[in-house]
Amino acid sequence: MPLNPVGGDNYRVRIRGKYATAVSKLVLDLGYTIVQASDVIINRFNIAINNSAPDVTIKDSERVPGALTIMGKCGAVNDVVNNLLRVVEDEALIWRSIVPLHRVVVGVVSVSNGNYLVDIGGGYKAVLKAPGGAYNNGDVIPVIISRTRVYPNDELIAIPGVRVDTEYVSIVPGSGTVLFSRHIRDYESRQVLLKVGLKYVGKLSGYSIKWRSSAQFLTENEASREIEKALRVLNEVNSASKLSAPYTVLQDGECIVEVMLNGRAKLLLDNVRNNVVPTIMGHHTYKTLRRNTALLDMVEALLGHCNDRAGFSVEFMKQLMSRRYRVGIIHIRPNGEVLKLGTADVVKLEPDDIVLLRRLRGGGYLDGLGIPKEEGDLAITCTSLGSEYLTHVYVDSSWRPKGVYININTPVEFTGANILYIDLAVDVVKRWDSNEASVIDYDEYKAYINMGVITSKLRDRVEQLISSLTANAHRLGENCLSKAEEYYR
Repeated sequence: MPLNPVGGDNYRVRIRGKYATAVSKLVLDLGYTIVQASDVIINRFNIAINNSAPDVTIKDSERVPGALTIMGKCGAVNDVVNNLLRVVEDEALIWRSIVPLHRVVVGVVSVSNGNYLVDIGGGYKAVLKAPGGAYNNGDVIPVIISRTRVYPNDELIAIPGVRVDTEYVSIVPGSGTVLFSRHIRDYESRQVLLKVGLKYVGKLSGYSIKWRSSAQFLTENEASREIEKALRVLNEVNSASKLSAPYTVLQDGECIVEVMLNGRAKLLLDNVRNNVVPTIMGHHTYKTLRRNTALLDMVEALLGHCNDRAGFSVEFMKQLMSRRYRVGIIHIRPNGEVLKLGTADVVKLEPDDIVLLRRLRGGGYLDGLGIPKEEGDLAITCTSLGSEYLTHVYVDSSWRPKGVYININTPVEFTGANILYIDLAVDVVKRWDSNEASVIDYDEYKAYINMGVITSKLRDRVEQLISSLTANAHRLGENCLSKAEEYYR
């Protein structure tokens, strides 16, 4: 039985990237329509070709490994995201654009030291990119959100003017040129669109025409109608911009959501994909950082002749891990920042027992412990696949322990060459000679909860972990050190 979409609307969804098969299955079960599908998806699901423009696009994030970007019409995006979260059982961190990209809004300018800000309403001020001396304090002008804030460190930027976006074409401030989406690669399509664009762009003063990716499927007559429609809307928006009060939205723009899938979410999507084609458990984790998937393709071809999917998947992971002498550690912060903590020596690398060793450079202090970091210090890391924490034990060059740092995170994954997880901000630390462990960065963790980034389901697990790890920090440190000494020394 198909799942029922929350909104009940038959939205058109375009899907690209490593999750395409699993997401396509979900999209069809939810009653949405897949548009502009790849040949693989058309054949895999036996669906009709439909090249109409999407309401929503789902693709791999260009910013966070393993994450999804969902963008498009705001109502449709919210509907799709809500349904996706239900399917992956809230096993994801969510960042939403604070203002839709390309929104056109009437703003109020403020000037400080020759720099412009523009108040766009809702408590938000954007950096206004404009020539010096162009505006004064209190000027009321239409602006375009040229860059929105999704992750906290993103800058919210606006430019003066108006623009119009239809499903196929954008009319944007410019020098009278015809532009193309980078996804329009077909030569004949570009020539048709160029011919139509040149016919109209000369009639515009201070604007350029940009063809959006869906325009590659238009005929010449359809393309002409789209530009004429856009020109009518442009005239309406320009007229409204001169009469509207501050903070009036003249064009809504596109909402953007980044969905940071954790290890459990990826396993759930593995299971969805397995309902379509044979899929090992760990498929989407393995593909997180890889372009060449020939080995995975071969393994899954063999899986089609095996009745024990779970056992086959475990053995594949064991074989992957047994061939590594060094691994990278990829630490993804909740704010989308991707940190590569360097490459560690493998002491032991098995699904249920991971022990790694890193050599530290002298200078500074050990994280969270306030203990000087000296040349020759070592960091021993113990965890296992699926574990929601990593135990780090810091020792000096003679293996005398200095302290324990326990990182709380989403389930640990192995991508084939790297340990990967999403940090959840809060950690437990203990100096070796101290009687008590302490919790650090709890306020940062709570801030993510208050922003709606960390779901209540993840929060409940973290709270239980904090209590358990605080009580057992020293024992976990001793066990980790003991393993390293047994396997390595």
